[in-house]
Amino acid sequence: MSRLTLAALLLAFATPLFAADITPDTVLSEMNVYRAKQGLAPLRFDPRLVHAADDRMHDMEDLEYWSHDAPDGRSPFVWLKPRGYDFRFAGENLATGFETVELLVEGWMESPGHRANILSADYDDVGIAVIDGSTTHRATGKSVVVMFGRTRISSRLPVASSQRSN
Repeated sequence: MSRLTLAALLLAFATPLFAADITPDTVLSEMNVYRAKQGLAPLRFDPRLVHAADDRMHDMEDLEYWSHDAPDGRSPFVWLKPRGYDFRFAGENLATGFETVELLVEGWMESPGHRANILSADYDDVGIAVIDGSTTHRATGKSVVVMFGRTRISSRLPVASSQRSN
């Protein structure tokens, strides 16, 4: 086997070995890498936001849409109150069709609105939902919902009031 063929085979099979699967834990970890580089506190899971992200994903699956606003006009933030998350700040990132967490979060970091949510000092908490495929049709890759938030009563210092979707 020639060196060129061997190198090509190694490259083809090595890339997946170093790429992480998309799970709630790996998404949170990768976002926190970027936050740490900016001197920001890490985001942490909040069970209420985890349930809200799951509810949000199920709604998009049930109604077969993929958007920040539901077909009936509902905001993504309507899922927070029923779960008892009284937010001062809230945001959402959506992504679909990604195979690795590195590519997913890198894609968000290249989008100004998604990047702003990840690097916002306004957010302390997250909930993340992940499914295989798409909410609207058969597809490869994963679909991801991240709900960002800060409660009205927070142990961290407040910055500014806002609601963001990206």
